[in-house]
Amino acid sequence: MRLFYSVLMLTLLLVGCAGPRPQLAPAPEPQILLQKLSQLSQSWQQIDAAAKVGFQREGKYLSTQQFMLLEKPDRLRVDVLSLFSQLALQLTVDQGELQVFLNTTVPGQFYRGPASDEVLARFTRLPLGAAELVSLLLYDPPLSDYQIITVETTEDRYLLRLTNGDRQQQLLFDDQLQLRRCLYLRSEKPFLIVDYGKFDETDKFPRRIQIEMPAQKTKLTVKFSEVILNQPTKAGRFQLTPPANVVPLILPGFNPEEARS
Repeated sequence: MRLFYSVLMLTLLLVGCAGPRPQLAPAPEPQILLQKLSQLSQSWQQIDAAAKVGFQREGKYLSTQQFMLLEKPDRLRVDVLSLFSQLALQLTVDQGELQVFLNTTVPGQFYRGPASDEVLARFTRLPLGAAELVSLLLYDPPLSDYQIITVETTEDRYLLRLTNGDRQQQLLFDDQLQLRRCLYLRSEKPFLIVDYGKFDETDKFPRRIQIEMPAQKTKLTVKFSEVILNQPTKAGRFQLTPPANVVPLILPGFNPEEARS
């Protein structure tokens, strides 16, 4: 019994010494947070990096090592490695054209087609267009149209709400006005959630980005390393050349000349 009371007194003493939690400053005006978002939009135009990518859907999880090249507004290249560090897949989007090389068979398979949201989702397994995906991964979540804008304080975050009818976008900032989370809601239910974390101390760009789509029970986690930001892209990096023994397959409804017009 004496031991119990000693532990209890020590616990109360430690709690008493902890002091009150630090309080956030009063919520900033909405225009200040909108200005922060505008600065983010102008800051990052391109990223060239290695990435560990985790994909979870309906309880099933897959992890791959990739190399990503992303450039605004809608250019991307992804090189996916197999478990044995061999090239398994290459995918590019450039000027409305999707190119995919699957290196999992002999010979491999090369596809060309429209970079529509539907076609792209066949390979990324995310119902997002190229421009949306590039923006989210370049720490620049697209802003929704709004009629009402408000700011409030919630726990240790500032919450910016952009409301337009039954649609709402919520953006959470920390005490340094660093954007940490973005939610897109319809009828008060989130259909897209993006979390940003592990910020580099020098460039302030997040090294961990998680994209969640609750309705699809889908979650994508990207952990960047070897990051190069805003460097000019060499000509041709967003184009693939099929191997000599591989005949390109044209996806239905695709006209290469129209895609580049």
